[in-house]
Amino acid sequence: MNNIKYVIPCRAGSKEFPGKNRKLLSYTINSIPKNQYDNLFFTTDDEIIINECLKCGVHQQNILKRNLELALDITSTKETMLNAVQEFKFDKNDIIVMLYLTYYLRTWQDITNIINFYQQNNAKSLLCKKEIKTSPFLMMYELENHKGKQVIQHDLYRRQDYPKCFEISHFVSIFEVQELENLNNNLYNENTIFYPISKWTIDVDSQEDFKQEERILYE
Repeated sequence: MNNIKYVIPCRAGSKEFPGKNRKLLSYTINSIPKNQYDNLFFTTDDEIIINECLKCGVHQQNILKRNLELALDITSTKETMLNAVQEFKFDKNDIIVMLYLTYYLRTWQDITNIINFYQQNNAKSLLCKKEIKTSPFLMMYELENHKGKQVIQHDLYRRQDYPKCFEISHFVSIFEVQELENLNNNLYNENTIFYPISKWTIDVDSQEDFKQEERILYE
């Protein structure tokens, strides 16, 4: 479908893993079929990433050199996506499939499965979800003088009475262009649906994360 736009945000900076997006770039590009490159878009502030995209066959008009004020640690992904929508002149009825490079073991089959789930549910926005190890009903805010305060106020004591919870993931994020304004900075709202993924899925944020994913890849 030509109204599906695959948008990859990849800024240069990374405190935990310097050069992270440069290292991970090829995995995502190579996972996308060449016949989808007309609908493959990048937004970045990194000239090296731009040059690598061009070498891989990404169309120059599909690469946005992001302004520096949109490449800061405090810049939200929503701001980045709104800028991409404006600069690439996407139609309000276009559907954006946002792919972070940090899920570099994600396959094209993963992406198409999630798009199919999105379409079958007539959704306007989608994120992914993972099983959690610890319920937020067991968690506390840390206070001074060795005290704590419940993250969720409750008086439940049996674990089986805790409501089922999950962790959100941006393994694949999908949303209509016209719905973007209604999403929060994490790209969801009360109408967002969530696609289940493996609890072992890692969002690479450090060199140790990358090594752990490589171990999974080659085991």
